[in-house]
Amino acid sequence: MMQSIDAIAENLKAERESRGLSLEQLAELTGVSKSMLRQIETGKSSPTVATMWKIANGLRVSFTALMSRRVIAVEVKSFRGETPITDQGEHYRVYPLVSFNPQQSFEIYYLEIDPGTSFEGEPHQGNVHEYLFVTRGALVVSVADKEYAIGEGEFLQFPANCRHGYRCTGEEMAQVIMQLNYHL
Repeated sequence: MMQSIDAIAENLKAERESRGLSLEQLAELTGVSKSMLRQIETGKSSPTVATMWKIANGLRVSFTALMSRRVIAVEVKSFRGETPITDQGEHYRVYPLVSFNPQQSFEIYYLEIDPGTSFEGEPHQGNVHEYLFVTRGALVVSVADKEYAIGEGEFLQFPANCRHGYRCTGEEMAQVIMQLNYHL
């Protein structure tokens, strides 16, 4: 396991610190001595497979989560970088920004809605919350038979498992960031 000792050291320390655990508390959780954990975190000791399993089980993380080198992806993208999904004769445009994945349980879209355009959204299945951040223009959002006006610099949050719709009420195109949070 020598090839991944640096990754193990970094991952173990990051996991422990993200949970606010001392080495002593981590030792209690894992059954691995405090001195051995310190040696692993500082890269001075390569743990055995049995020790790795104790740590993984104690922290309730996968074995490979401790061994894999973490990749920090940094990327600048345009709101309009992807091909939009359109509706209402292309007067309602949805650009995917951040796709759903189970580790983050949310997704983000950029919307453009032309003046006078309305769109009725389908109720989402499960415990889903929708957040609409208006960056330009004005919208009226209907949620379960009530209407809410939101303008530039405002946002609306609501449970999305009911009927809801959007209508651009301004003289200019509404630009909106939509985030869907899935509470699994």
